[in-house]
Amino acid sequence: NELAMAAGLATLHELDEQNLVEHTARLGEKLLRDTQPLVDEFKVVQDVRGLGLMWAIEFGEPESGSMSWRLIERMQPGLFAQLVVAPLFSKHRILSQVAAHKLAVIKILPPLVVTDEDIDYFVEALSATIKRAQRMPSSLTRFALTAAGIG
Repeated sequence: NELAMAAGLATLHELDEQNLVEHTARLGEKLLRDTQPLVDEFKVVQDVRGLGLMWAIEFGEPESGSMSWRLIERMQPGLFAQLVVAPLFSKHRILSQVAAHKLAVIKILPPLVVTDEDIDYFVEALSATIKRAQRMPSSLTRFALTAAGIG
């Protein structure tokens, strides 16, 4: 209909006028570049990948092995990713999503008008949240072992 056509043309005009394609390509590269060091910084981060502003981080059991990781993933596959998603939203107001059921991958799809400062804030919040979540499984392990009468 005519209204949909007008909205579509207005959207195309804004994409062109604001150089949003170039803007998002540049910020997508920044997002990937700034989060890539998380792979080396945290044992639980297996991969960081992205295309434009579509971005994902994959978690997995550390190469050295981890009873905490195995315990938490046995309770619910992909649960570690939830230990990151929930605080990202509740503490930092960043909306992210686990990529699929029983999958330890988080994805984000920021708006096209995201800024450099937004990317910097996200990277800091993500790093702090992963650090906290990485410690949490060990306290969950202690709790589970105590509850089972083993610890």
